[in-house]
Amino acid sequence: GEQNQQVRLEVSQLIEELRFKDPEHHIHVVWYCLHHELKRLEEVERKWLKELELKDVPVILVLTQCLEYPNPEESEFFRYLQHQNLPVRYIVPVLARNKAINRQITIPAHGLEHLIGCTLELLPEVARLAFIRQQLLRVDLKAEAAFKYVSGYVASAAFIGAVPLPFADAPLLVTAQAGMIANISFIFGFEASPSFYYSLIAALAGTTITTAIGRTIVSNLLKMIPGPGIVGSAIQSTTAATLTLSLGLAYIELMKAIARAKIQGIQLSPEEMKDIFIREYQSYVASGSKTLKDDFSS
Repeated sequence: GEQNQQVRLEVSQLIEELRFKDPEHHIHVVWYCLHHELKRLEEVERKWLKELELKDVPVILVLTQCLEYPNPEESEFFRYLQHQNLPVRYIVPVLARNKAINRQITIPAHGLEHLIGCTLELLPEVARLAFIRQQLLRVDLKAEAAFKYVSGYVASAAFIGAVPLPFADAPLLVTAQAGMIANISFIFGFEASPSFYYSLIAALAGTTITTAIGRTIVSNLLKMIPGPGIVGSAIQSTTAATLTLSLGLAYIELMKAIARAKIQGIQLSPEEMKDIFIREYQSYVASGSKTLKDDFSS
């Protein structure tokens, strides 16, 4: 049992490790072999087939040592497996070499050409999936790299927001945020003009950003009053950092959506981009989350 679990773990790790390499090095198809003459499918094997399905790698169930000839598909075990609803693409009985039963009877090798044919049928599909999977993986890596930049800009925004002069930080804050957007765009290889960034900010008008802007105005007004000005700077610093973080995370999510749509041959319209950006920004503001979304939940 322990040895079986160790092998399953090693195979799983191998599949994941190779996905970080070029698509031609990926595991494209799995031949899962069962000894036909044992006529047994263990529960642990069912679980392993399910695990492979979750890895999104197509499986061909190969029944080795199949002595049923010339009609191996009529064997009782083959028919049994067909009715088990297993997560496999094909079930292929195979006898790799001639099998001498006695001096008079030899069962000829069979099934290999069919196995190769089934594999070749899957290759165009799995090659495409491998390519897409590789590009999606790179999108995630780019997102992680962009997030590191956002953290630096958030610290800068907090510093700018703490400037004890009323309204003096607004131009500086916008400039810093524009620089953050430009860096994120560069990481994703997306050519964005300053007007594109400002159009996204304008699209936020009337949404949850209105409340944030209200807090900003109040904070700036407090800076004009001696005494409370210190408190006003602290509030402004926190607001500036929170705004910048939400903007940065929402923009990264937008870049991920654009990149993944492009991989699938889809071109998002400017309106679709704005809708995604607004939705993601509102989500981050509402949740207060300070990290990128998990792809399985986003």
